[in-house]
Amino acid sequence: MAFSRPCLQWTVIVFNILSLIIGVLSVGACVYVLEKFSEGSGEHLEKFVQLGAACLLVLATFVGCFGAVHGSVRILCCYVTMLIAIIISHIWKLYRYNEDKQISATEKMVTTAWMDWLVKNGAMDELQETYECCGEKNSLDYVNFKIKIPLSCYRTQNGLRMITPYEEGCLEALKRAYLAVYRNERLAHSLFIGFECLGILISLLLICKLLTKSRRYSY
Repeated sequence: MAFSRPCLQWTVIVFNILSLIIGVLSVGACVYVLEKFSEGSGEHLEKFVQLGAACLLVLATFVGCFGAVHGSVRILCCYVTMLIAIIISHIWKLYRYNEDKQISATEKMVTTAWMDWLVKNGAMDELQETYECCGEKNSLDYVNFKIKIPLSCYRTQNGLRMITPYEEGCLEALKRAYLAVYRNERLAHSLFIGFECLGILISLLLICKLLTKSRRYSY
């Protein structure tokens, strides 16, 4: 067992390198998504908490590596505390998950874009091009209002636009797309909890090894 301590130290270091990569990517994703929500809204608060947790994870990686390299029990305990705080933020996010609320928010966003279109042309173009949809419910929305179906409702292939518009309305297309992202995000939080629990377990094993060595020297 002579190599147990060095192996644990290197395991903690490698774990924190992986955590650093995940943390940096998470910070970038949170900053990108944060701009899409209005300040003060519930979604903005949730993304802000996620950004704080991602930044804490990045900071924790340096603390964990420093504690592992120097074999400091106190620093490793601080590192474990930081991981527990991050896990709590994941649990808080999972507790707040509500698919019905997400669907309502999506419906509100599409309806707002559609109402804006009736006042000013072009409000639906980005949604229709991105999600390959047409109108609020379907292309007949434009026909019923005696409005020419916009070019963004048509698929482009080899520089040519198709004759028929997208069949699906943006309401259904966005609900499906946003729910998929929502569920994947929920799965990611669950996986992060498991990943960070693994980091806590490895760190605790190293702390036990360091404390055992200290007791030997005290005798």
